[in-house]
Amino acid sequence: MRRNSVNTRPVMAAVGNLVVKSVRQNFREEGRPDKWVPSKKAKGRTLLATGALMKSIHYELDNDGTAVTVMTGPMKYARIMQNGGKTPKHDIVVRNRRALRFTVGGLTLYRKSVHHPGSRIPARPYMLLQDEDEVKIKDMLVDHLVGEMKKRGGLK
Repeated sequence: MRRNSVNTRPVMAAVGNLVVKSVRQNFREEGRPDKWVPSKKAKGRTLLATGALMKSIHYELDNDGTAVTVMTGPMKYARIMQNGGKTPKHDIVVRNRRALRFTVGGLTLYRKSVHHPGSRIPARPYMLLQDEDEVKIKDMLVDHLVGEMKKRGGLK
């Protein structure tokens, strides 16, 4: 395509839009084709507490429009949500209040700091294409190339 000066920007932008739409649908359905392990904190909305990660999904075209990259925004937690893993041990220190408040075994406690032992995060793969997406992408690319060849008189 590059050698024959075919303008791929429009079709690659369409592919990018299709992939972004599909990945966002993965969030809305809380996993496709397999459902994610539900979050204990999200109250029934796994990976959608604020929607920031889903809203950060976007695509970029390379300079000559022959490749599309789909990515998330700069969220620190994006990779661990996709792949799963363990967060490191860390201290939580009070910042804007007089104390941290939490409940343990029905008892409410207040502390200036606590040591968090880390958390195990199950993989919730959201950056996945569905089989039907791959078929649509192939069809889009073939239609674009056939259209270009027809324009140039290469196909009747």
